Amino acid sequence: MDGDRTHRIGKNHTQPLAGLAAQHFAPLVRFFRRRGYTADAAEDGAQEVFARMLGLEDHARIENPEAYLFRVASTVVTDRARRDGVRQLSRHQSVDDLSIAGEEPSPERVLSDRQQLERLRVVLDEMPARRREILMLSRMDGLSYSQLAARYGVTVSAIEKQMMKAIAHLHRRMGER
Repeated sequence: MDGDRTHRIGKNHTQPLAGLAAQHFAPLVRFFRRRGYTADAAEDGAQEVFARMLGLEDHARIENPEAYLFRVASTVVTDRARRDGVRQLSRHQSVDDLSIAGEEPSPERVLSDRQQLERLRVVLDEMPARRREILMLSRMDGLSYSQLAARYGVTVSAIEKQMMKAIAHLHRRMGER
């Protein structure tokens, strides 16, 4: 590295890294694109090549900087393929590719949801008031069992029993059709 913080590459330290980047960035992007990378991923790959070049200890030992750049690019391709294989990226679907139905629910869905809510209201009303209140405070307001126990002046075990009975009642009655 020179005093002006310019990285020089090659046996004779003749070519600054910035010049190498300006000269070879587009060819590196094409290199990655030919291997199936998207435009953004290809640019990221080219940037990674130069980042790896900056990390080298001894730039002077590089005899042919252009060839070395493409050797590093080939290594980047291999490393990314290995990493993507572990993450199984080929099995992921891009959010951009998803076709999502309109935000408005269908009239049938609205009717079904209203009927389900009415059914839930009826089933909740069948419970003793205290049990229903404990269930709602826990599930809707996020109170812990210990907070509920302190609020009602009972043990945590008593709250757990009330919750088990409430949930069992919901499963039993909501499961009926």
